[in-house]
Amino acid sequence: MPPLSELTTAENLSEDTVRRYRDDGFVHIPQVLSVEEVATYRAASEALLERDMEIWAGGEDGGQVEVNYVTQAWRKDETLRVLALHPGLSGIAARLAGGPLRLYSSEVLVKEPRKALPTLVHDDEAGLPMAGLSLTLTAWVALVDVPVERGCLSYVPGSHLRKESERLVHMTSFEHFRPPEDIWPDYPWQPRVTVPLRAGDVAFHHCRTVHMAGANNTDERRVGHGVIFMDDGTTYLPGVTDEYLSHMRPGQRLDDDKLFPVVGG
Repeated sequence: MPPLSELTTAENLSEDTVRRYRDDGFVHIPQVLSVEEVATYRAASEALLERDMEIWAGGEDGGQVEVNYVTQAWRKDETLRVLALHPGLSGIAARLAGGPLRLYSSEVLVKEPRKALPTLVHDDEAGLPMAGLSLTLTAWVALVDVPVERGCLSYVPGSHLRKESERLVHMTSFEHFRPPEDIWPDYPWQPRVTVPLRAGDVAFHHCRTVHMAGANNTDERRVGHGVIFMDDGTTYLPGVTDEYLSHMRPGQRLDDDKLFPVVGG
């Protein structure tokens, strides 16, 4: 871990950290953003939430809230575009992935105090309307301190390496969602690692890594960003959350440099 005065960058990221990411499918990177950057990006996130917030409902009747969010935040706010393309963030993502990446999307993700439910157990692969995702990963950027009680994420180490028959590979409707225990017989016996974050820390996870988040049982909003970096060479595969891609032909490469910029170079 770098000294407290030093931000973590792609250049000072240790090979051991890269190895742990590739073995476990996730890694906690401390202090990617400065205190000043955190304040700037949090203020922009709060302002965007006021303008454009959506609600993801949970519970059996859909009447309880898991998370409030804004999709494609980097396309809606110039400050949050800077965050999504931040050289520290994207550079570390490229080091971890070990191959060329493009920015796919970023979301503001909020759990309201004393209200938000735990987030369901899942991985990201099935919900991405794309094919060719061997390197694709998410950077979960903390813009406030996120202790366990505020709904930090937990991960199942090594779950990104399970065989295809034990994964929900793709969904064309959320009605097709199946929890990991219905597909992966060994899931109930797998360890979970909970990763609390300080503001400015980032947790990276592979798109096939099984993860979940707790409820927010504190008096402060949990505010973060999920930034998805995809393989350079990914193609469109019609599925859920594909409203930004549905004008494309199935199999068409997501290689428009304006809409999906190359990162980490």
